[in-house]
Amino acid sequence: MMNRIRVVLGDDHALVREGIRALLVSSGIEVAGEAGDGRALVRLVRKVHPDVALVDVAMPILNGIEAIRRMRRVSPDTRVIVLSMYADEGYISQAARAGASGYVLKDEAPERLVAAIAAVAAGGIHFSSGVPEPEDEGLSLTEREREVLQLIVEGKRNAEIAQIMSRSLHTVRNHRARLMRKLGAHTAAELVEAADRLGIARLAPKS
Repeated sequence: MMNRIRVVLGDDHALVREGIRALLVSSGIEVAGEAGDGRALVRLVRKVHPDVALVDVAMPILNGIEAIRRMRRVSPDTRVIVLSMYADEGYISQAARAGASGYVLKDEAPERLVAAIAAVAAGGIHFSSGVPEPEDEGLSLTEREREVLQLIVEGKRNAEIAQIMSRSLHTVRNHRARLMRKLGAHTAAELVEAADRLGIARLAPKS
């Protein structure tokens, strides 16, 4: 039954979370917790093991795509729905390959989100725009490289990245060098452009 579904919300905008929470509660869905960044969301999912996690693609510290990968490891039974403003195929494909069971656009009717949660919680899938066949991008980025890339996209410098990730400055520099080589980039700006083009990481829009 709908009132047995437990959901956690991951979005860096408090007003968005508040609106979604109100919608879900009014629909008989339990909201087991909220998080404003990807790392906090993964910790929350590990703690409460919800039925469904709603995830925004563009979250700070750890983006939604990487958060999905980690959530699938720490709570395999938790199903994931991406709730995003981005309709481009690259992000839909990345979400599906990371393990998402649904993808709902933020401008869709509220009842579509409720229906998606019900379908996904029951073991189904719900992708608003359909899922294109994943393309072989010829890339093999490690988890740490993806995390460094996300922080580069957010404009963090090497020293800041080292502090956030609890890694040495030397390690971060090595990650950055490998990313530039793999993505064919020579500057941070080119890394950001490549990450966005390939659907690997995207800068969260300003509030």
